[in-house]
Amino acid sequence: MFRNYLTIALRNFKRQKGFTLLNLAGLATGLASVTLIYLFILDEKGFDRFHPDSNNLYILGTHSRSNGQERTSAYAAGAWLKALKSRFPDVVGGTQLVSLGYPASFWDKKADKILLSENAFWVNPDFKEVFLFPLVYGNPETVFEKPNSIVLSKTIAWQFFGDQNPVGKTLEISHIYATNNTYVPLTVTGVLDDYPENSHIQPDYLISTGMLRAMMTANNQNWQENWGNGDGYFLTYLHLKPDTDINKLQRSFYQVVQANVTKNPDRAFEPVILPLKDVHFNEALRSSYNNSRIGDVKYLYIFACSALLVIIIASINYMNLATARAVRRAKEIGLRKVLGSNRLQLVWQFLGESLITTFIALLIALLLIIILLPVFNEISGKHFTLAHLVQGKLIGITLSTTLLVGLLAGSYPALYLSGLLPISVLKNARFASRGSDWLRKGLVVLQYTITILLIVSTGIMMKQMSFIRQSTLSKSGDQLLSIRWSGMASMDKYRSLKQRILEDPDIQVVTMANHLPNQDYFGSLDHDVTFPQLGNQVYQWAGMNGDFDLPQAFNLNLLAGRTFRNDNPADSSAYLLNESAVKALNLPLDKVLGMRLTIKRPYQDPAQKMEGTVVGIVRDFPFRSMHHTISPLAISARPDPEDRIVYVKLPAGKFQEKIAEVEAKWKQVLPGIGFGHWFMSEEFGRMYEGETRMAGLFKAFSLLSILIACLGLFGLSSYLAERRTKEIGIRKVMGASLLQVMGLLFTPFLTLLAVACVLAIPLGWFMMHRWLQDFTYRIELNGAIFLLSIILVILLTVAVVSYETIKAALVNPIRSLRSE
Repeated sequence: MFRNYLTIALRNFKRQKGFTLLNLAGLATGLASVTLIYLFILDEKGFDRFHPDSNNLYILGTHSRSNGQERTSAYAAGAWLKALKSRFPDVVGGTQLVSLGYPASFWDKKADKILLSENAFWVNPDFKEVFLFPLVYGNPETVFEKPNSIVLSKTIAWQFFGDQNPVGKTLEISHIYATNNTYVPLTVTGVLDDYPENSHIQPDYLISTGMLRAMMTANNQNWQENWGNGDGYFLTYLHLKPDTDINKLQRSFYQVVQANVTKNPDRAFEPVILPLKDVHFNEALRSSYNNSRIGDVKYLYIFACSALLVIIIASINYMNLATARAVRRAKEIGLRKVLGSNRLQLVWQFLGESLITTFIALLIALLLIIILLPVFNEISGKHFTLAHLVQGKLIGITLSTTLLVGLLAGSYPALYLSGLLPISVLKNARFASRGSDWLRKGLVVLQYTITILLIVSTGIMMKQMSFIRQSTLSKSGDQLLSIRWSGMASMDKYRSLKQRILEDPDIQVVTMANHLPNQDYFGSLDHDVTFPQLGNQVYQWAGMNGDFDLPQAFNLNLLAGRTFRNDNPADSSAYLLNESAVKALNLPLDKVLGMRLTIKRPYQDPAQKMEGTVVGIVRDFPFRSMHHTISPLAISARPDPEDRIVYVKLPAGKFQEKIAEVEAKWKQVLPGIGFGHWFMSEEFGRMYEGETRMAGLFKAFSLLSILIACLGLFGLSSYLAERRTKEIGIRKVMGASLLQVMGLLFTPFLTLLAVACVLAIPLGWFMMHRWLQDFTYRIELNGAIFLLSIILVILLTVAVVSYETIKAALVNPIRSLRSE
């Protein structure tokens, strides 16, 4: 029986080559899209699940309340882990990591190579008992025994030492806190195989915490004895017994913390225990980890829905074309029924044809995936290889989807065709079914609706991302070279470097400022600002530090007063305020100019406050992401003591040449200090990584949906033209013009498109309005994008349908009417 069905299916494929190719192309494109999105989702959902017993690994963090604000951090006080291990049997293990925020410089003196990295962690020997620890070289039992030990990742070891075994070799480390900016030798004791990309930490360097003993016990404090009021917070991880009651453990440990911590009426905090496998989608931890390590789960749902929409469009094509071509199979079905075939046998025959078509499409889809994988990596920001395609979950999901699509896409044609009455179809092969026509029209409307939604969504996303890139800092980003300084040398060295760089007539601006744009995990810019003339009110504003050329480098718009002057040393105590700051003071611009202010960090002693005078007002600009409101800002001409980046404005068209020249001058002025650099536009790219990825994927899906829809429209237009051949012939004999005939064939499609527009416009408006709410600064929704999307779909419909329509309209009516 199966062999018989297969033979018939292959004969039909051969007889209807065009129909088969259209179905295969649409289904293959849809399945390729779905498989790639499954791959993306599995990777995102698989964050941190590669560790042994990952379901029982947790983060010990802190939820704090201060000044009316609440915040959750992945850091825990130093004494907490020991207390948990000793008092609660459910805690079977744990480890603490020290991450000092600023990058460390690693120097191989023999090769005179320096690498800078923020992925340096100081760890205890119990790190390997909690996390995956696959060593390529070294003894896992002894790698952290000595205080000057360091384990390198496989990639970093290769960058320093090539293919050699580096165990026993020496690297020197310099860090603003850990070594007070002096180089300290470390011995390489192991090489760790690289962690997968879907890990919330990427440990390029693992250093024994013994190296930090002096820092951790300075000023009569011990970080390991801090219960929350002092110095000493760690990235802390717990290994718990299976089925541990997390809420009960958290409540019990909270009581322990309260019994050991000094009460502070201005600040309250409590421990939180969070699953490690969920950290990637925990928005509350965005300020604790690099942005690329924290994702947004709603984007996964959006991607999944997008893939679903594409495969729905492909399935609609199959159903439409199969029912439309039923006229070609009518006599076959009638004869089979007369000869004794029952309806169930016919259903299985047509479902079998659908499944064969779908699985052939899957083979084509696999070829498409292999070809398109590099393009998908670029759009999605991943680095998938062919090895990722053979994971069990992906294979299972892809095969299940293929089976489901085959059954669903073939279900209506099977039920419809198997239900044809043999008497009716054997009398006349040309028959019509109002039910199938209505379903076909409904499916075309659904197809149009999905296509319009994807095009509208893509257009609005691209427009919002363009709006973000037009911000004051972002527009300068392509030319601003950022060079990491971070307290690596004195300001005298900076002035010498600046002077050397400015000797180049092509370079007009060199400045120093905070790391901009300020991402959530960089640390707070919050300052307490007071104006003696206005009393003792404390304003909680952002503070930015730089040097005299900061306004020029960032193209700040001056509204009143003046900017900093290089020829006026007194301007080191001058301040610029933004518009939001002036609004917060509720004073006219001329009253604010010349006012004295004091400013300090919230945690600093009052004696550490700085004083200055307001000399200018600048227009608001987004120094954080567009997800945050632009807050009041005070800009100083005194560089921050710690957060320092050098910015060099490069001439367009000479980037690589000028970077090489700047690096050469850097090495002359700052020998032994790594040259870590990037363009500010790259920082904006990292800031909006999720949104950019989403817009790119939507753009790709829109193109695919348009392609698949066009294939379906082409097939349907061919069917309609064939079905109305004699009608067209009669109309032409009666005097109808070419345009009238074309209008006759275009009208059904344009009518269905009009219905789809009625559905798609309000739905698209609602969806994109919700998405834009995530941005504090956003574009206004207007009808232009919706109108352009509809015009685009109309033009595509006309272009696709025209071929078969014009061909049918130009046929000699004698040929059309020759036979009944």
